Amino acid sequence: MIRDLIQTYLLNFAYVITKAIVFALACFFTWRLFDWMEKLDVRAEIAERHNVGLAIMIAALFLGLAYVIGQI
Repeated sequence: MIRDLIQTYLLNFAYVITKAIVFALACFFTWRLFDWMEKLDVRAEIAERHNVGLAIMIAALFLGLAYVIGQI
């Protein structure tokens, strides 16, 4: 019984770690793709010009990505 519990725990742990790595890579590539497609400097718009609308759009993009990966 304890052996099955440990095996289940390790399997779930590996699943969570794999999901976290997939999410981190997806966020990285999504950010790079968005930065490449957008004609303005996204980092400067958010940090220097305090463009809240763009920051909300980026946050919504990452939250949507998290939802999609969470459903896998």
